[in-house]
Amino acid sequence: MEAEEIAIYRNLQKHLDELPVGFPPTKSGVELKLLKYLFTLEEAKIATKLSFTYEPIKIIYNRVKESNISITELELLLENLVSKGTIHYKKDSDEKLYANAMLVIGIFEYQVNKLTMEFMDLMKQYGQEAFDVEMFRTRTSQTRIIPVEKSLTHENIIETYSNVRNIIRNAEEPLAITNCVCRQKQDVRREKDPCKLTDRYETCLGFGHSAQMYIDQGWARQVTKEEALDILDKNEETGLILQPGNAIRPDFICSCCGCCCGLLRDLKKMNNPARLMKTNYVVEVDSELCTGCGVCVDRCQMGALSIVDDISSVNRKKCLGCGLCVVTCPSEAINLSNKEKESSPPKTTDELNALILSKKKELIDKYNKSKN
Repeated sequence: MEAEEIAIYRNLQKHLDELPVGFPPTKSGVELKLLKYLFTLEEAKIATKLSFTYEPIKIIYNRVKESNISITELELLLENLVSKGTIHYKKDSDEKLYANAMLVIGIFEYQVNKLTMEFMDLMKQYGQEAFDVEMFRTRTSQTRIIPVEKSLTHENIIETYSNVRNIIRNAEEPLAITNCVCRQKQDVRREKDPCKLTDRYETCLGFGHSAQMYIDQGWARQVTKEEALDILDKNEETGLILQPGNAIRPDFICSCCGCCCGLLRDLKKMNNPARLMKTNYVVEVDSELCTGCGVCVDRCQMGALSIVDDISSVNRKKCLGCGLCVVTCPSEAINLSNKEKESSPPKTTDELNALILSKKKELIDKYNKSKN
């Protein structure tokens, strides 16, 4: 890249790095190559003028009008960025609103149905060099784990936000079902490694304005709440972990496997992933009932269960409390118990992002003080 190009993409990188989950620099400069893949030079200049808060085109135009672009040209450019999946978009009272999107959750997920090997190579390198650390920097996850409904009993304390049916019942319409971008990723990457659990791709649900954007862009199809519940039932039977956004009223529910989901793959490499993921349950094994058949070991997506002395044993640091092992135990030796210290998610995704950003600023302030 020439010096002028580098300067433009560097400005965008610094701008996106201000988001809750940022866009950190690397020594190799792979982040600039990734931005060049996603944005033309003109698009990069405009994206640098957007905010993480949704805004109408008139406000955005006030920031960019000195660049000799008309408001009509600006709208066309923004619409193109939306179709490319590089910014957020929604309608409020028929007024179009736009905002910057984080790389994850955001731009990466918006690449559904249009992934390329070039993009995946850049994402892989960027993840290894900087972004994977950025994802877990504040130890506040963008998603959480909710248990399989059939794994819960009357003895469990069941919060409404841990009950998938309540989430769907209270979800803002429309609802949409889309292909799992992580499962598609496994088909596109150089080392092809298709999902070991299912050949179904339509497993991820969106709600409200997020769903509407997917529907409008042709990335998803609209479904009823009854259809959404049927899909989730199939996902649970398959052995997929339910991961809604980490909010009482989430914008989405992903249904994830340990072989394809980028987040679960990273968590599996850690010694104590349960510390990072928000979940209020953990597995307990009744050693007197357990026959050591190993069904639960095969069912677990996190490698949290193993057979020790012919009895199933749970690693509580790896167990995310999804309950998938509970419903298939032939001797009914496994159950979910509530953790002693339970956590409640923020009310909305906006509150979640504000929390992540606040913790990020605390870490930056702490680092800056340590240098003085």
